[in-house]
Amino acid sequence: MPEAQDPAVQEPPAPDPAPLVPAALLAGPRGRRLCLELADLAAAAAATGPDRNDFHSAKFYASHGMDPGHGKSAVYYGPGAVACPPANPTAADVAALLDALPLPVLSEAALLQALAATVNSARYWQEPDGEDVLAASAPVRHALHRVAEHLLASPLAAWWTAPLNVAEQWTVTFVDEDPRPQVSAKRAVDTLAQWRLAIMAEETDAATQRPADPTANWSGEWWSRPPSGLTNSTRALGSRGPTGLWLVEDGFGQLEAVAQRLQAPDNLRIYEIDSPEAWAQLCREQSLEVTASKLHDWYRTTGRHGRWVIPDWALLKDKYDAVHLTMGGYLSTAGCEIPVDGTFSTVLAGWDPDATYWLRDVVPGAEAGQTWLQDQEGPAWKLQGSRRKSLTTPARSDWSWGHGDFRGQSVMALLGTGDELWQRVGADVLRWKVKTRSGFTVDTPGPVSEGERVNVTASFLGVKVVEPVEVVAVVAAADRVGFSYRTLPGHPVSGEEAFIVHRIGDEVYLTIRSLTRAAPQQPWRILFPVLLVFQKLVRRRYLRALR
Repeated sequence: MPEAQDPAVQEPPAPDPAPLVPAALLAGPRGRRLCLELADLAAAAAATGPDRNDFHSAKFYASHGMDPGHGKSAVYYGPGAVACPPANPTAADVAALLDALPLPVLSEAALLQALAATVNSARYWQEPDGEDVLAASAPVRHALHRVAEHLLASPLAAWWTAPLNVAEQWTVTFVDEDPRPQVSAKRAVDTLAQWRLAIMAEETDAATQRPADPTANWSGEWWSRPPSGLTNSTRALGSRGPTGLWLVEDGFGQLEAVAQRLQAPDNLRIYEIDSPEAWAQLCREQSLEVTASKLHDWYRTTGRHGRWVIPDWALLKDKYDAVHLTMGGYLSTAGCEIPVDGTFSTVLAGWDPDATYWLRDVVPGAEAGQTWLQDQEGPAWKLQGSRRKSLTTPARSDWSWGHGDFRGQSVMALLGTGDELWQRVGADVLRWKVKTRSGFTVDTPGPVSEGERVNVTASFLGVKVVEPVEVVAVVAAADRVGFSYRTLPGHPVSGEEAFIVHRIGDEVYLTIRSLTRAAPQQPWRILFPVLLVFQKLVRRRYLRALR
């Protein structure tokens, strides 16, 4: 590596922002993927019917054939998937259909949808997926040039090369994952010092304990962004809220967030990552070698076997107060192998677009935070009050569980008949009797009330697990009584559950609805398959609890 520049040497003036031209956009895996996503939306808009989208079908089957998991982790699923194998379109076939596509005027909603899909599909710990491989093929990449020109001519992309807007920075805390605020209470200098020691220790351990073969089945910390303990922020997209709500790499389908305006100090030293060269230059200034610890992940994502470095954020803090990744910088840089010199290369990985990491201490603004909720019918983020509406809608008799990546279940059991039974079970269900008669304890006797936060405790083989939840809806109608609750951080799973008793004529029924996915935190995330089995057993108890 070249030696770091002497800080006593006078700095040259800051360069002008790197222009984002079609060639630069298509040089990056995320830029190509964005253009492919936009082409897919254009094809859907031009289709004359649900079965007449030839481009989407060709793209789907071609990318499936190119996926590294083809025939293994990536398989066809659905009626006739094996009996009627589809044709095998080539990249040239997809490109020909792409050339014929009319490109509509971009809307903000469509562009945001395409950006969200592009960012969420980034994966730097394994081979690019089939759609990334398809977009990188010569015929499709050539055809995407027209899409890139169309995109960059839109006024909606005008801010993508803009430097940090210091006056309009927002932190985002996803309540589903972690209730702690994104403005770190820990001193930045301490966070950075601990990070540097941890990186060096991991590199030392990896050099002695991990195989030198880059194709070995091994993975570690694949990201190169600054440590997560630092404050990070993004700009706001007008009434749609902060960028950090919408554009999240490797997201968990978050449903609730709190956005807080950041109070940035004056006279800031900002480094702008607006191109691959800007990222490489940051590594030239101060870097840490991470060859042993990133070897396997970055070989899979780039195909390069060589030595790797990342910026040394602990030393760069002496030169910069914050580092901002522009949207253009993200789309042209993330996931690429970027040469630093004749020996070392680097990868920008794990950094959301438009995010700024603060290498110094900053404080939140004086105004209260905003609560944003994911509208699953959109999907879209909407500014709300303090509570999220129920996804299991206990007040409604009809229910669809098409909510993101949740596993939906709805089961019903006949409890009996008559007014006396109806009065009894209607009172019991609102006092958590379905839970307490199934072996759980609840730290409140009830009755339930909307917005109430409760700790439910499960006991299994002598082990007690506390499950924090919040009641999000209560219904008490003449023929329908019940409630739903959502899980809070610390719960073994993420999701929502509803207990509803209702009448059909003289018959009284109990309905259980649930939406479940893995919790973001360990060890529960890795234990999710076991928890699903336990959930199935518990659901049987629920159905007998009120009889």
